[in-house]
Amino acid sequence: MKTRLFPIVIIFLILGVLISQIKVIPSWENIQTMLIVATFILALVVGLLFLFKLWIKGNQNKKQAVFRTIITIVIFPISFLFTMPGFDKPELVNEITITNQTIYVYHESCFPPDSVCECDTYGSLIYTKNQYLPVMHLALKTDFYVGDVQIINKKLIAKAAAICVKDVGKTKKTSL
Repeated sequence: MKTRLFPIVIIFLILGVLISQIKVIPSWENIQTMLIVATFILALVVGLLFLFKLWIKGNQNKKQAVFRTIITIVIFPISFLFTMPGFDKPELVNEITITNQTIYVYHESCFPPDSVCECDTYGSLIYTKNQYLPVMHLALKTDFYVGDVQIINKKLIAKAAAICVKDVGKTKKTSL
């Protein structure tokens, strides 16, 4: 029976990328990071076993062995870097519980952080917590910083904070 380690490496890398794409609640972010690191360490270990197996065997097909070796060595660090949270991650500013619904308000700021209102990319992301799982769902994205959040008649209403003068008075609504 022939062991196929290379597909296992790819499966672990894909699993790590998929885990990183799940938006978990803030109290679970450390657990998510540990799971991502664990899957990539497993991918690295299996990849090194694969390389060791090729080295011991003295594989006849050198082109295929070199290609797989390069892919294993290059894909691992690149995919690991792309899945880890970046420096432009939104900042959690508020966690609100209204009528048994947990709402998380994140602010996305400008890069570089010269002034919070000088660029066109600032705003807020409002997530709602899943009722059964520790994951969040995007409920609303705004082009202003949210200061107040209310739920009225199953509608989420976000009002602008007084951070940027040009945004004062703005509101945005969505159904829950």
